[in-house]
Amino acid sequence: MQQYFAKDKNLNLTDSDYHHIKNVMRMKIGDTIKVVYDNIVYDCMISDMSNDVKFDVLSKEKKDNEGVKVSVAFSLIKEQKLDFLLQKSAELGAYELLPFVSQRSVVKIDSKKKESKILRWQKILKEASEQSFRSFIPKISNVLDENELLKLDYDLKIVCSLNKNAKSIKKVLQNVTNCDRILLVVGPEGGLSDKEEELFVQNGFVLASLGNNVLRAETAPIVALSMINYEYLR
Repeated sequence: MQQYFAKDKNLNLTDSDYHHIKNVMRMKIGDTIKVVYDNIVYDCMISDMSNDVKFDVLSKEKKDNEGVKVSVAFSLIKEQKLDFLLQKSAELGAYELLPFVSQRSVVKIDSKKKESKILRWQKILKEASEQSFRSFIPKISNVLDENELLKLDYDLKIVCSLNKNAKSIKKVLQNVTNCDRILLVVGPEGGLSDKEEELFVQNGFVLASLGNNVLRAETAPIVALSMINYEYLR
């Protein structure tokens, strides 16, 4: 069954969603879909496709909050890798995505293109959330600088690190109680510099290791989110 996010309380969908139902999925009257609005999932049956797609609500279910809210702060990386990072982060339950510019960021976004980039990222997050039957779409912020990132307030702030003194993320998570909001920071290709990591530590972040293997920038958040999900799975 396909899932779509409604744009208002009347469960209206976007034009692209209607196109997807009619021309991509080639659905027919009597087919069922899920429509989500304000954390409520509606099971619906298509009743009319003569012009716009119309459907009747069969049942609805209020979804609870999806456990611990994890925000993923990622340094800008190449487009194809970034698309993968966004898609998988959404599938694994990330609450919010925070792009930021670090010293070793190889990608720079022209200020004129920022808005179009964010719209594209939102589309990727929407599609991934629909595919994985999430009850809401992760937020994505404007591109931050490191100073803005340092000032954010969370119950637990983790930096994925290759530093030999970094604790395993398993121990970091097990040593924290009453944790509702986590900020997970992932560096670019080549990682964060020693100076950057030191600055993060001075501002309340914990350096955490994801294991002995060196992971790609787009792989690290997937591994970290999987570990967090395992530790806090309800």
